[in-house]
Amino acid sequence: MKNLSLLIMLLFGFQAVQAQTVKLPSLEGYIQTADSVQLFYTIQGEGKDTIVVVHGGPHNSGSISPDLTPLAAHHTLLYYDQRAAGFSSFLSDTSKLGIDDHVADLETIRKHFHLQKLNLLGHSTGGVIAGFYAAANPEKIKSIILVNSMPAKTEWRINFTSKLDSVSSLIKNQNAKILYSSPSDTLKACWDYYALDGRGFFPTPQDVRRTWGDVCNSKMSNTLNPNKWHIYASMGNYDLTDKFAAISAPVLIIAGDDDEIPMASFEQWKNSFQNSTLIQVPGSAHFPHVDAPNVFFTAVELFLQGKTPDDSIFDVSGAGVVLPGDDMGTPYQQARAAIIQVENEVVKFVNKGDWESAAGIYASDASIMSPGAPPVTGRQAIASFWHTAAIRGMKSLELQLMDIELSGELLFGRGKSVIRDDQNKIIDIGKFIAIYKKINNQWVLYTDIWNSSLETRSPMAEPDYLILKQE
Repeated sequence: MKNLSLLIMLLFGFQAVQAQTVKLPSLEGYIQTADSVQLFYTIQGEGKDTIVVVHGGPHNSGSISPDLTPLAAHHTLLYYDQRAAGFSSFLSDTSKLGIDDHVADLETIRKHFHLQKLNLLGHSTGGVIAGFYAAANPEKIKSIILVNSMPAKTEWRINFTSKLDSVSSLIKNQNAKILYSSPSDTLKACWDYYALDGRGFFPTPQDVRRTWGDVCNSKMSNTLNPNKWHIYASMGNYDLTDKFAAISAPVLIIAGDDDEIPMASFEQWKNSFQNSTLIQVPGSAHFPHVDAPNVFFTAVELFLQGKTPDDSIFDVSGAGVVLPGDDMGTPYQQARAAIIQVENEVVKFVNKGDWESAAGIYASDASIMSPGAPPVTGRQAIASFWHTAAIRGMKSLELQLMDIELSGELLFGRGKSVIRDDQNKIIDIGKFIAIYKKINNQWVLYTDIWNSSLETRSPMAEPDYLILKQE
């Protein structure tokens, strides 16, 4: 099946038959290249436009796709694992791992899915691949989004490990030796290594826990293949800055200002295109879509509507971006918009310290299930739960709705949470599952399930009744 539009129509047709379930359509498969490489791909979303996502590393598309899920509410996202990465073919022959091969793979994908022009989203190394493709095929570019792309020329030298403290560096090296020594559980060894390695790409060691991407969701032979990095050697002393004169398509460059890649490198990208916008995200590092989701997704949605994001994006708050017309859009968009409104109301009242109003948003017999505590049920108990959280140090709550699934009269939402103290420091990073029931034709929060993502116990989970108070 090569026609992407027909593919999505078939998916929707199947979904219509299963009318009691509404969720993002998704599909995966393989494409064979001219040199017989199998490229693994995943399609997610229900939008009329298609965005081809070029992942960084080379790691795998699973390292970025979970955190980009909110985009799939309005667009079709086409992910693929680069050659010798993820679940695509393993290759050790460096003659097949050059930048020209990666550019050819993008063209294969374009042709396979009958995409006349490409909307490209490239992160890190994926940005450089997108740049090389655009330089070779300017007439086939509809738009480009570069997210903390590696530099447009070789003058910049990047060292992501410079953010690691001495102890983290020692543990990372220890875990690397274990990973590359054929351990009995290679997946665990991979997680252990990248848990430390990932700290170099985020503002703080805590912030890495906000990502849902999984570098290890891959063939382990690809993960451990040193030759996949040959892409950089193949570029030589490259310079893309004078290659984009023929590209009139709009370009959005999003860059965290706390990245190891200097801001001057992102400005160099901007100045190389005719029609480009640079968004500098304060306090964000290599993954602004994780560090600052409201800024990132608002900017991207405006850009894809043909608008130029301005400083107003930095004032956006809430559990997700809702576009005009979502309340009359697809069943998924309608339900998602309704849930975001509910989540925003919960956050508003919790952050104001209005525990009773926050509890009033829940069903009368609703429950909250939090880590380190039995369930609390009923509005009075829920109000006390949020009050107790504030006593234990919570000053503000942030929620990000990632995805929903609707089944009959029940709706399941999955998302991320961040809790900060009165100094605006993160004291907990977590994830939640929220179950909604339809009551009087309205979605009402019925069960709230929380869990911390931090490696050690959250301060929020330390009960005050276990602390010996000094008289």
